[in-house]
Amino acid sequence: MISSSQPGQASRGIALAGAWTAALRLASLLAFSSVLSAAPKTDVVVLVNGDHITGEVKSLEYNRLKLSTDHMGTIYIEWDKIASLQSSQYLLLERTDGTRYYGQLVQSDDDSTLQVVRSVDEPVESVSMDVVVRAQPIEGGDFIDRLDGYVSAGLDMAKASDRRSIDFAGGLSARTRVRAWALDGSVNLTDDSAGETSERYQLQGNYRQFHRDRNFYLGFGSFERNTELDLNLRTMAGGGYGRYFVQNNHAEWLGGFGMAYSHENYTGGETFDSVEGVLTTQFKLFRYDFPETDIGGSLTLLPSLTKSGRYRAEADLRAKYEFVDDLYFELKVYGSYDSEPPLADSEQSDYGLTTSLGYSF
Repeated sequence: MISSSQPGQASRGIALAGAWTAALRLASLLAFSSVLSAAPKTDVVVLVNGDHITGEVKSLEYNRLKLSTDHMGTIYIEWDKIASLQSSQYLLLERTDGTRYYGQLVQSDDDSTLQVVRSVDEPVESVSMDVVVRAQPIEGGDFIDRLDGYVSAGLDMAKASDRRSIDFAGGLSARTRVRAWALDGSVNLTDDSAGETSERYQLQGNYRQFHRDRNFYLGFGSFERNTELDLNLRTMAGGGYGRYFVQNNHAEWLGGFGMAYSHENYTGGETFDSVEGVLTTQFKLFRYDFPETDIGGSLTLLPSLTKSGRYRAEADLRAKYEFVDDLYFELKVYGSYDSEPPLADSEQSDYGLTTSLGYSF
């Protein structure tokens, strides 16, 4: 971990570690509950080599179908290795151009084509499997069963400087036919033998209301603390409009724009309110040859509309390597920049490198 330091209290790290231990236990309970509430395993997958597998479709994402079975547990099948798929569940399908279909999947006479039936009174819709990039059960099952989530933790130590850094992260997300939401949190604590400490906390939520094709409305909010930048707390909320520019089985790229209101509280008690423009972009690249790799990043620019010449930037770049089902190693680089901090003697930037082990459910 690379980070600069500010004076702080080591006891905060202990308290936070306890809180995140509780969060890890809660995540485990959520994952266990989702297993108990699983739907009947009556979906049928036919592979290109003719093999049939019966199970419960959990999701299709990043070119892999997630299938829960009675005798093999949860397995992942590459989408281009599947000849046909039948499902009694109501699935939301999404194509590369953003077009969405909703219904059950019945037997198809042609390989590589999905037959979607929404109701007995509506015609069957044929969808080529080549252009389907996402599938997810929407109705049926408990709320907990529709949640996706992850938890990760990292610890770095150096004997020479008695330097320690602890990183925790976790999140939950869910998707319906017309909307999606995500809640993510992270904690980074660093201290050394000289008593120098650095604290960085983030909690952010995102909401997307899908409009048509690849477009969507977005809403977002966050709480942030960063002692390196003398920031006690920044509260931000805003909204805007976004679009998926690329959406296929190997890559995803989206962008958006909007406005946000922020309230900042700095060391010494100074407070500042501002309205900011928001320009954001995110990308993901996936590869499922060994080792399975997920590379992604984001960049957000926030020019101030109330203080001329000031702008902020937030960026991260990360790589995930899944070495066991749902268990992964992650390398992440992050950075924050403020062109004109409200306090003259505050740092303009903060950056870091973290490594962690994580579990997704």
